[in-house]
Amino acid sequence: MKAFPCSLEDKARLEDAVLDYLYAVDGLKDIDFMMSCFTDDATLDLSGLDMGVYEGPDAIKGFYEEVFKTMTHHMHMMTNFRVTGISGSDASCHSYICGMGRSVTGVDVQVYVYYDLKLRLTEDGWKIRHFYEAPQLPMPASVLEAHSHAAG
Repeated sequence: MKAFPCSLEDKARLEDAVLDYLYAVDGLKDIDFMMSCFTDDATLDLSGLDMGVYEGPDAIKGFYEEVFKTMTHHMHMMTNFRVTGISGSDASCHSYICGMGRSVTGVDVQVYVYYDLKLRLTEDGWKIRHFYEAPQLPMPASVLEAHSHAAG
């Protein structure tokens, strides 16, 4: 995937928007911080993981409230971050993610996925308007076991 030419400042701000999301999902507590990472018309597309598509703030919030209830630990590491497009107040990015976690039932998960994101520049900075996640490497069975609330 070829990088799109942009300023280092734009790249850093876009990367920080994705890092905000990772800190929010790893914190497993602050749903308001989580929701502040998304635009009001955002879509969370986890169909690549067979975990559904969530459109709008109520659906996205409901998904993360369940994640926060069912997981005791999360840790995500981002690599290979690339800006793949930018035009005015719209941008797209791609990155690899290594995600680890433990469910309240003791199921350990480790996944290697990629994010394809579309972001919009708002008065509060870059926010995710379309989030797509899919496997970079084969998914372990433990993912659906740990997140069975979100399957389908």
